[in-house]
Amino acid sequence: MSSGIAENKYRTAIEVLMSGRDVLVGSLADDILAQADDLMDGGFLFNEFLEGQGTRLHFLGLMIAQLEQSADSLDETFYATPPPLPASAPKKRKPRAKKLTTQQASSESKPDEL
Repeated sequence: MSSGIAENKYRTAIEVLMSGRDVLVGSLADDILAQADDLMDGGFLFNEFLEGQGTRLHFLGLMIAQLEQSADSLDETFYATPPPLPASAPKKRKPRAKKLTTQQASSESKPDEL
């Protein structure tokens, strides 16, 4: 396990549980195959097996889901972009003098003839 700043302990815990899950599921498969005849009949042994093994697998799934949620939340907090800097008030500009076109300038300089 690395000890960097970006380490997410929740993701590391998920990896550990997933490895344990693989072992558990492998063991479940072996148990199912060993008890195949009894389990295929349904009944008491099937229900007993589901209660014991299914509950363990279900709670393992819940723990992994909770850790994933915490890992995502930590990632969002750690890798979130910083809030934008407050915008300063725009600087007031000096009004620009309108440029007169050559035609406008010449018509304004001539007096009106009657």
